[in-house]
Amino acid sequence: MKKVAFLIFFLLCGIGAFSQQKDYTEIKFKSKLRHYTKVKPKTKEFGINKALFDELADKLTMDAYDDKEKALLANKLWLAVSDPQKFDFVYKDYSLNTIKNWGVKIKFEDPNFEPNPYLAKWTVTGDEFLYFQWAITQILTYEGLMAYSEKAKVAQKAIHELVVIKHLNFYAPRPDEYAYDYLHRNNSLLARKNLVILIYNYHFDYLVCRLDEKDRVIELLGKLKWEFVVP
Repeated sequence: MKKVAFLIFFLLCGIGAFSQQKDYTEIKFKSKLRHYTKVKPKTKEFGINKALFDELADKLTMDAYDDKEKALLANKLWLAVSDPQKFDFVYKDYSLNTIKNWGVKIKFEDPNFEPNPYLAKWTVTGDEFLYFQWAITQILTYEGLMAYSEKAKVAQKAIHELVVIKHLNFYAPRPDEYAYDYLHRNNSLLARKNLVILIYNYHFDYLVCRLDEKDRVIELLGKLKWEFVVP
């Protein structure tokens, strides 16, 4: 019975995805890989389960998403992590849209027309945690829940695109200020609203959660071997 319900759920997701599908008649998909791996990422062995993503989706979206949207985001995160091949199939349009510059001609580079970007990344990576972090980053960035900035000027624009804090005002960046220091200064403003920015340690990816839930969010991300800290 559970298998039937599971199948119906993904069929409905597929119908919804295909109803908004791009016009692929002019697109020539092309993978740089000769073959894809048939092995799924290990999740159970590492203690990674759907409940982790249910909780993470809830804590990162806060009041910006309703319960239905939170559940859909959690389903996408979990499927991308646990079965990249199925994710690329069920959420085809979404999968491609999360990949920056997919199908776009960039100077001195061939356009990326990889038809199965998540499966391709998993095939090339072959490391569960590196793949988990990459997949989650693509999805959260596309959803406006994560951003990347090295310089403060870029961070100033990026934090205004994060859906949970885009309505707030922030300090102006200082000349030659790096994103870490800029985000640190703005955390003093966010703290007044029980919010905090967390940054991937020694990197430039960051996200937002409630200040009183930061330890739990850090713990959840830590299960993915992903060290986030308060800048």
